[in-house]
Amino acid sequence: MRPPLYAHAFLLAAACACSGKTAYLVSPALRTAADTRVAVLPFDNQSTDIGAPDVMRKLAEDGLGKRGYAPLPAKEVDARLSSLGVSEGGQLPGVKPGALGGALGVDLLVYGDVEDFTFQNLGFLIRKSVALRVKIVSASTGETLYEGSGSGRDVKVFFDKDQAKAAFVEQMAVKLVQNILKTPLKKEAETAARKALDSLPRR
Repeated sequence: MRPPLYAHAFLLAAACACSGKTAYLVSPALRTAADTRVAVLPFDNQSTDIGAPDVMRKLAEDGLGKRGYAPLPAKEVDARLSSLGVSEGGQLPGVKPGALGGALGVDLLVYGDVEDFTFQNLGFLIRKSVALRVKIVSASTGETLYEGSGSGRDVKVFFDKDQAKAAFVEQMAVKLVQNILKTPLKKEAETAARKALDSLPRR
């Protein structure tokens, strides 16, 4: 018998009460799930960077694999979702988990929301910020089995004019190289993805 919903809410509240710890939720049903295959769905994007969802989705897939889960290939997931008329994360709220699970052939559905993906270079201020929220839902029951969030940030402030100018040029070069290699905000993105999955039970 599964614990009532208020037990899950207690776990979430307890996590909030811990100083400095990101709130998360873990359902006992996730620990006992027989099938470790997961479908990492296209991520929703609240940021202004159009490439952010693909970057964070790939990092989430890698993180799930390291924790013993078996993500379906993204191309396979996207191909099957197209039959439901879904091509991006923003369309997923309009499709029931049961329909998604039926099309994908798995019970564990991974949703992601990129809440921030910012590279701000103002010369005297350089701010890099990534924030991600991840949720795992059971397609068969519609229950949220896991929810966690994480962020990665790096902020530098320069008071010296020459230092600020040099930093501005340096960081623009770094951003250019990262964009070419398709690894924008690499360190911050990896940190956000890792923290979002930190409390996920290993299989």
